Amino acid sequence: MGFVTIETVVNKDKKLTIEIESTALYTLNCGLCKMLEFSDKIIKVSISDGILLILTEDRDFRNGAQQAPVLKDNRAINNIDAYDWQGNHLWNIGELVGDIKMQFDGFHHISAKDVKIHYGVKCAPSHNLYACISGGYVFIIDSKKQKLLYRIAGKIR
Repeated sequence: MGFVTIETVVNKDKKLTIEIESTALYTLNCGLCKMLEFSDKIIKVSISDGILLILTEDRDFRNGAQQAPVLKDNRAINNIDAYDWQGNHLWNIGELVGDIKMQFDGFHHISAKDVKIHYGVKCAPSHNLYACISGGYVFIIDSKKQKLLYRIAGKIR
């Protein structure tokens, strides 16, 4: 049995995170507008200011593989995607960070205050900041502006 994490951002400093037990979730219904169907299992959904951020399992596991290499040949299209609330695709994380040759292990909404406390860098206050984790790196992104703000290598204060 597995879990899907649902994170909803109330404001720039508060969020609610819950886990739903699920064997395998591959489809989300965006109201009456659109069904989002994925080839890979959905691991996490974050709902923030007009954006759904979705983390899926790495595509190396699609055909029942139990192991996958850490370094990939190509991850220009990676396993975090952003959609508007109507289900329209906005961007893939690879468009913001490039082909980093690794899958993303997770992400979480983060306030500008927590970026400063945990990573020692300054960001303008925003409801749209996320820390995305891959390998030994944290990528701080602004999901609304579709912009990579910082790539931080293995340091946490």
